[in-house]
Amino acid sequence: MIVRWVRQAALALLAGVGFWAGIAAPARADDLLNVGPNPIVDVTMSTGTVTVQTWDRPQVSVVSDGGMNVQHLPPSMVDPKIPREIPSYAHTIQTPSGPVSLPAEPFALPALQGVQHDEVQARGFGNTTVMVPNGTALVMAHVERGRITLNNYRGAFYTQVHNGGVFLNRVTGSGYAESLRGRIIATDSTFDRIRVRSAMSNITFDRCTSHQIEASSTYGSIVYNNGSFQPGLARFESEHGNVALGVRGGAQIGAHSETGHVSSSFPNSTQVRGGNNTAEARVEGGGPVVTAASRDGSVYLYNGSIESHPQMQAEMRGQAATPRFGVPASAAAPRFGVPSAPTLFRPGGGVVPAVAPPPQQQQQQQQRQQPRPRDERPKRRPHEPPPN
Repeated sequence: MIVRWVRQAALALLAGVGFWAGIAAPARADDLLNVGPNPIVDVTMSTGTVTVQTWDRPQVSVVSDGGMNVQHLPPSMVDPKIPREIPSYAHTIQTPSGPVSLPAEPFALPALQGVQHDEVQARGFGNTTVMVPNGTALVMAHVERGRITLNNYRGAFYTQVHNGGVFLNRVTGSGYAESLRGRIIATDSTFDRIRVRSAMSNITFDRCTSHQIEASSTYGSIVYNNGSFQPGLARFESEHGNVALGVRGGAQIGAHSETGHVSSSFPNSTQVRGGNNTAEARVEGGGPVVTAASRDGSVYLYNGSIESHPQMQAEMRGQAATPRFGVPASAAAPRFGVPSAPTLFRPGGGVVPAVAPPPQQQQQQQQRQQPRPRDERPKRRPHEPPPN
């Protein structure tokens, strides 16, 4: 049973701003809404996909193949009640290994672009494309079951998915990305500040640059491949998955694994000190402080892209299938449901480390792997939607 995904957590940014159906003028989902230079866009959907893209027009367009209710609010109703932070509530889900909880964690909003912000809100379901002006100040998206994709967006963002994935392609700015059951993938993006967390799934950053970043997953692995760090703090942590950092440029890395090991692959000029479970690396003379930790998994450190490290790639391949970095988000449909052990996603070249199962499950998994007659193989349980 899933403790109810508290929708108010996704909507709390503008709670009390005046989302009154009788005050805001309704519009059809395919209307062009004239907005100011720095609008706020807020989308909440029960099922479906949300794709947000920018364009050089002073309008917001919402096109959906489902049922959508679109409202437009003026700055006089929006600006007086914009809070300083979004209060994210705690979530608990049931998994084959027992309950997994994500604690309450508020997200402090950055200073929004512009001085006046009107708002467009959309509520409904279906596959939806939202076109927003280049100067959009904030995008909020919440989907119970489906997918959220941001393409070529610059600004603040707050994204939550219950069952499904979050995809950030060529995004610049500060934001929050959360998925209870679904992968999170960021490509070719630059983050001033970003918080990413997942309960069951993998998190991947490919060719990204980060000033301040914190990524965590309970049962998923975390990969920061061919990425760079600017002055700030960077932290990557998984309880039962692995962590892999491929660094482009200078960094000072501290890595630790409790029950796994730390493996590194750097040029001879890189200083690496430590033992099997803990290591420190000064890449290209040092730089921003980066920490990587896993309780039951392993930590992999290397420079650049994993394709340049065949020996480490082979070590990872011994634990997992070979995924590919760089597949467009539209081609990377999320996987729903909770497998007995989280599967690896395939976003485009390189290897994502496998998820390390909890110690209490290892013996059970070994027993399940014993060969059995074909007609006795257990059937895969169909996905059960979350309770209301």
